[in-house]
Amino acid sequence: MGLQEIIPLLAAIAYMPLLIILLFNRPWRKQNTLFALYLTAAMTWGLSTLLLRSETLLEHKLVLFRINIFCFVWVTVQYYYFLRFYLHQSGGGIMRFGYAMLALIAIAAILGYLPEDVTFQAGVVSPSSGWWIILVAIPLSVILATILYLLIRRLRVSTDPIERNRIVYLLAGIGIVSALVLASIPPLGDTFPFAHIGHLINACVLTYTTLRYQLLDTRLIVRRALTYISLIGILLFIFTSWLVLLFYGFRILLNIGSVIGVAVLTALTAVTFWSRARAYFYQKTEELFYGKSYDDRQELSDFLRNKIRGVFSLRELSEGLLTPLVKVVGCRQAHMLISESASGDFVAEFSEPTPAPKTVLRIKKNSPIAEWLKRENRYLTRETLDIHPEFRGLWEEELDRATSLDIELLFPVVSRDNLIGILALSRKKTGKYSLEDTNFVENIASQVAISLEKEYLQEELRKSEEELSLINRLALVITSSLNIQEIYDAFVSGLRKVLSVDFATVALVEGTEICFSALSSQMGSAWKVGEKIHLKGTATEWVIRQKKSLMEPDLERDSIFTTGEEYLKRGIRSIVYLPLITKDEGIGSLIIGSRLPHAYTPTQVNLLERLASQISTSIANSQLYARAEQKSRIDELTGLYNRRHFDETLKHEIDRHSRYGSMLSLAFIDLDNFKRYNDTLGHLAGDKLLAQVGHLLQASVRNIDMAFRYGGDEFAIIMPHTSSENCYTVAERVRGIITAEIASNQISVTTSFGLASWPSDGLTTDHLINAADKALYHAKHTGGNRTCVVSQMLPLATEIHEKTPAAEKETLNIIYALASTIEARDTYTYGHSQKVRAYAVALAESLGLPPEKVVAISHAALLHDIGKIGIYDDVLNKSEKLDVAEFEIVKAHPELSRAIVAHVSSLTPCLQAIHQHHERWDGKGYPSGLKGEALSLEGRILAIADAFDAMTSKRPYRAPMSSKDAVQELKHGAGTQFDPNLVEAFIPIALSTTPEELVIRHNPGRTDID
Repeated sequence: MGLQEIIPLLAAIAYMPLLIILLFNRPWRKQNTLFALYLTAAMTWGLSTLLLRSETLLEHKLVLFRINIFCFVWVTVQYYYFLRFYLHQSGGGIMRFGYAMLALIAIAAILGYLPEDVTFQAGVVSPSSGWWIILVAIPLSVILATILYLLIRRLRVSTDPIERNRIVYLLAGIGIVSALVLASIPPLGDTFPFAHIGHLINACVLTYTTLRYQLLDTRLIVRRALTYISLIGILLFIFTSWLVLLFYGFRILLNIGSVIGVAVLTALTAVTFWSRARAYFYQKTEELFYGKSYDDRQELSDFLRNKIRGVFSLRELSEGLLTPLVKVVGCRQAHMLISESASGDFVAEFSEPTPAPKTVLRIKKNSPIAEWLKRENRYLTRETLDIHPEFRGLWEEELDRATSLDIELLFPVVSRDNLIGILALSRKKTGKYSLEDTNFVENIASQVAISLEKEYLQEELRKSEEELSLINRLALVITSSLNIQEIYDAFVSGLRKVLSVDFATVALVEGTEICFSALSSQMGSAWKVGEKIHLKGTATEWVIRQKKSLMEPDLERDSIFTTGEEYLKRGIRSIVYLPLITKDEGIGSLIIGSRLPHAYTPTQVNLLERLASQISTSIANSQLYARAEQKSRIDELTGLYNRRHFDETLKHEIDRHSRYGSMLSLAFIDLDNFKRYNDTLGHLAGDKLLAQVGHLLQASVRNIDMAFRYGGDEFAIIMPHTSSENCYTVAERVRGIITAEIASNQISVTTSFGLASWPSDGLTTDHLINAADKALYHAKHTGGNRTCVVSQMLPLATEIHEKTPAAEKETLNIIYALASTIEARDTYTYGHSQKVRAYAVALAESLGLPPEKVVAISHAALLHDIGKIGIYDDVLNKSEKLDVAEFEIVKAHPELSRAIVAHVSSLTPCLQAIHQHHERWDGKGYPSGLKGEALSLEGRILAIADAFDAMTSKRPYRAPMSSKDAVQELKHGAGTQFDPNLVEAFIPIALSTTPEELVIRHNPGRTDID
């Protein structure tokens, strides 16, 4: 038996193991049947070729050839189905076409057309060619093209590295078979069975593919091959060199003995360098294949071998792992998900690079993903998530976040059969993941599992100790005083160190109502401290009834309670309600809110629950104290706060408004003709009237306002965050309500109101009270039953000369101290007024203005921004672009600056410049929109000096300009924003002198200019 018979026989035998495996495969399906038909066709083709090329059955060679052609086409059709089986696709129309072609070839063979005749000699079969070859070639070409199209298309869309590697093997098998089938075309194919060599190779490929699900990566084979080819090449070079040296150097004739000696010498030479050479070529091959990522692989390997034992935190371990891993595998993002102690969910606490807060990946502990990774202990692809029925029950939130982060692969990190973490990789920057990539990452995950578990346990212990310490500190803060509100800001400040807290309040139950006993908010509040709302339908009612906490992660998407709308209006997106329980009775709730959605994790909620249980008793005690304290602050006759509480509240509110930069208004109220009414009808009637007025005041003022009985028949209202205009509107409404109610009872008593605002009408409590009292006095002495605003009040004749120089000097000192305080609030513009003053004075002197004008400009420059006391800190120091509402706040500061400075008569010449320093030459400035020469000269000078220093100073939103660039901007604005003549006069000053030199020149003795 020659090679012509042996090769087809081996090809037929090679398919038998696959058929045996398939026969024992259960359950038996239609796919198994068709796959068995392919194997049967393949073995039949090999056996028919064996018979065709053997010396037996010589008289039947034509029939055997026709059977051989039929089997070849049958193999091709069944091979197509085999690929459909592996790609999980139905056969489609091409299958019907293939079987139709088989039937056609069978008919042609029976009728004697396929082929018409053959000759046989020494194992060589030669058919007579004819039109029948087209009958075979064209359909086979269509099937082959379809096979290649399906495989290539699947290779392009598949993200599973194992499947991609399997397809590469199948394509390689098809390529080999196709090439060798072409080589079988006569006359070359008549003498040797090239097609069956390809058939044999393909059988080996299919057997390997079927038996081993996890294939070797083709690139790994190539790398190993290159390494050993290089080593073999070196050995051949050494062997050849020894032969050349012996023959030409020592004139030794080459024979069997010398060749064997050279081989031994080569082997001995190779022993000395083999290991080092192999390592060298292996390294060079790795560098060639991995390119730039080779160093990152080495860094990662070094971290896993040496440095991982020296890490002391999860963050350090994750950063050391993820940073090089992202570079090695070329993914866009990598996430290490760690199990939360409170919920057991897996959360991406560490990512490289860091994603946006809203897209942090979270996989619930009972998620099908976590269960699959723990059970299978191998990686999971996104494609499997999309098509596998097991994952149809995924939480929508999990799927959305995985989609937004473009997660491609999930690797389990398992230690002692416990899933302690998940390593998630997003899509690659270029290309798709290879089998080598997945093997590499799986190896990394297995290596870090023990270290990750150790650091996780240590981290949990540290967190537990820190939480316990925090709870003890905050509990100590809350128990340091029986007045919750006094220390509540300190309590919330401590809480903000570990949580996002933009709103926090303690709501205590009082019968059918809840009372806000303490409140801290950075975003405003619909309620104020001491205010009460109905308990029914609130979250507080729910948590004290259920005795467990409740979290609303995003009020914008879902709000359970009616109070949710009020929180959402003020920007609160997520909120946690925690029951306060003492002696197994719910006394209220601790409410924590954040402007961020999903701001609180289960671990943080667990921390808050422990904290709430610790402070419940202290809050209950403070509640008892507050009730006693409240009685001491309430006027029993009217039900309003008393004078003692007024003094404390006004001082507190002025301090608070000075921190947040807002206006505060005060109203004094006096009953006109009350003495006559009291003397006529008696004290009982007078007390009844006072009680009635008190109730009317309490019912008429806004929620944010506070009403007091100041003494006798005088009352007061403190109106936080209220301008003088709004204060006037409120006062007139309240006055109308009281007057109408009293008049309906035929009582001839009216009310007079005196209004004053902080800081424009007074900077201290005494000044503000005196201003409001003065306005009240003016209202009563000009007829009564009216409202008078101190800032709009015409002086009485007796008041014209009341102000003494000493009093003016004191006011002036207060204003300059206030100006320094305002400038210190803004670290980016510290020293701004001093530098503006230097530039403005230098420009005024260069114009030859008289000394009194120069002095007025000097004072105006120092005080031009004093009105910024009315701007919130977060607006004043904002690094992003201001919105419309914020810019309107900023635009109000020239008006407020002028109002404050107007209290000092000696500074009257400065008022125009202060008021106009943001006006423009073209009339598009603010606050008045004056244009051209209508602007005062002092205002135009101050505008240029202020703008130049602003451009050359550092700002939160930009770096400082150079003097040359700022001068160019001044030139660009000449004629539109600035007086063009003044710009020309200012340019030499700007370019020839530094601001520090000017400050020292115009502020002698000052050396601390920043």
